[in-house]
Amino acid sequence: MNSSMFLAVVCLAIAAAVATNIPVKDCGSKLATIDAIDINPCSSIPCPFKKGTSVNVTIDFTAKADISSAKSSVHGIIASVPVPFPLKDSDACHFMKCPIKSGDKVTYKNSVDVLTAYPEITVLVKWEIVAEQDVICFTVPVKIVS
Repeated sequence: MNSSMFLAVVCLAIAAAVATNIPVKDCGSKLATIDAIDINPCSSIPCPFKKGTSVNVTIDFTAKADISSAKSSVHGIIASVPVPFPLKDSDACHFMKCPIKSGDKVTYKNSVDVLTAYPEITVLVKWEIVAEQDVICFTVPVKIVS
């Protein structure tokens, strides 16, 4: 493989990796710093959440405090009212390593089901990992689609 072809392949691989990280808004992370968030599938904002599927979320963060246990919480904000997206398991430690020491780099992987009963609306999704305070908190615009 010549050097220009190798460079093209590397650039495409980097572009594909970067394209999956969707910009989100930190909404009050206290015990960690968000390093990266990947929402799959989500190629544009608002993220299209297709009814009858699952959406996978991977959050890379750096802890600013020791964390022994935490819960996951996902809400859709509709007319300023938080409406819960039910999770199969709210124990965040089942989706990341616990306990966590301050300074640890952690990867959290979870998913949420998009129920067929959900209306086709645009909603702001708020995802939190909570210990005694918000470990991380972010929001992302989402559109529920068929």
